[in-house]
Amino acid sequence: MSRVSPRLVILFLLLLSGCTRQETPYSPAEQWTRDGAAVSSDVISSHNGDRQCDWEAARFLRLSFPVYSAPTGQSKVAQYVRDPEGVLDRADLRDAFQSAATLPSDARSTGYRRDDTELWLADSDRHRVAYLVRQGPRQVEAWPRVDPPMGCD
Repeated sequence: MSRVSPRLVILFLLLLSGCTRQETPYSPAEQWTRDGAAVSSDVISSHNGDRQCDWEAARFLRLSFPVYSAPTGQSKVAQYVRDPEGVLDRADLRDAFQSAATLPSDARSTGYRRDDTELWLADSDRHRVAYLVRQGPRQVEAWPRVDPPMGCD
């Protein structure tokens, strides 16, 4: 009886893993923090758009309950997008995005941060808009909500 070389087994496993690995459909979720501690991507996440659909110029932000408190019967997840170039082919989203927005008087910081950007929400329009506030120099962007959330098919 012949014995199989351990090197041959390792080579086979490497080849097999290379055949089954799939490319990530979008860039990995970016890490957000609150009070200096990492927050689960199940609570908040952001990423660039999917390369497969030529959406790299768009950015997506996903918020889950309880940060985003949905009306009864609606999804407990809210998705907001930044698409100033219109790569998502949704004129309503492109037109609703504001690169130099003003925070509403009822806007409050959620405490969620990613690098120099902080997420703010306003009770008056949280079902329609999320505000991303970048420090140094301060810049406020208004990202419209996508309902239902969209993805690359």
